[in-house]
Amino acid sequence: MLAVVSAILSFLIRVFLAPLNAVLVSFATAGELHDLLGYPGVATLIEGSQAVAWAILGTRTAWEAFQLATLRNEGAPTDPGSLLKRVALTGAAIAGGPWVAEQALLVGNDLAQAVAHVGLGVGLGSISGSLAALTANLTLATLWVPVLLLGGVLLVILCFLQAIVRTVEITLAAIVAPVMALGFLGGGGTADVWWRELLVLAGAQSVQLTLLYLAASFLVAPAVGTASNFLDPFLFVGAVWVAWRTPHVLRQYAYHTGAGGTASSAGALAARVILTKLPF
Repeated sequence: MLAVVSAILSFLIRVFLAPLNAVLVSFATAGELHDLLGYPGVATLIEGSQAVAWAILGTRTAWEAFQLATLRNEGAPTDPGSLLKRVALTGAAIAGGPWVAEQALLVGNDLAQAVAHVGLGVGLGSISGSLAALTANLTLATLWVPVLLLGGVLLVILCFLQAIVRTVEITLAAIVAPVMALGFLGGGGTADVWWRELLVLAGAQSVQLTLLYLAASFLVAPAVGTASNFLDPFLFVGAVWVAWRTPHVLRQYAYHTGAGGTASSAGALAARVILTKLPF
C-alpha cells in the first residue's frame, strides 16, 4: 500500500514540479514592488512634501545663519562652511530622495526576479526514493501532516499580501523622503531611519522568495536520514513562517547590526567628501 502511495505522490510531483516553480515565479511577478510614483496623486503629494521640506530648510538655514552672524559679531569662532555643506547635502537629498526610493524599488524587483528564476534544482530521478522514505515513516500518528501543509499555504498567502502592502509602503517612503532628508541638517537622524527602512522594503521580496524556494525544497528534495524525512513538514512550515516574518527580521538586522547605518553613512560620507572640495 505504501509503495502505491509513494508511486502516486512521485507521479504527482513529477507532473507538478514545473508548475510549482512557475507559481513561485508568478509570486515574484505578482508581488513585485509597483512603481506608483508616476500616478498624478502620488506625484502631487511628492511635490507638496518637497515644498514643505524646502520651506523648513529655508527657515532653518536663515535661523542658523542669524545665529552664526550673532556669534561672529560677538567675536566667537564660527564655521559657516559647515552650515553651507549641510544645507547643500540636505537640498540634494530633498530633490533626489524620491528618485532614490524609485531606484531602490527597481533594484529590489531585479533581485526578486533573479531569485525567482533560479529554479528548484531538484532532480526528478531522486524524488521517488525521497517520497518512499517519507511515506515509509507515515503512521496514523502523523496524519496531522496535511494540517501543517495547510498552515504553510495560509502563510504563503499572507506573504503575498505583505508583498502588496510593501508597494504602498515604498510609495509612502518616496512621499516622505524630502521631509525625512531634513535629518541631514543635524547629522543624520530621520534621514538614517528612512534609509534603513528603504533597504528593508527593497530587499524583503527577494529574501521571502529565497525562503519560499527553501520551503518548497523541503517537500520535494531528497532528504538526508529518516529523521530529516520526519521533520520535512515541520521544516516547510518553519521556512514559510520565517518568510512571513522577513520584514521584522530584516528590520532587526538593519537597526541592531548597523547594516543599514553603514550603508547610510557610506552614502553620506561620499556626499560629504564631495562637499569638502567646495571652496568654502
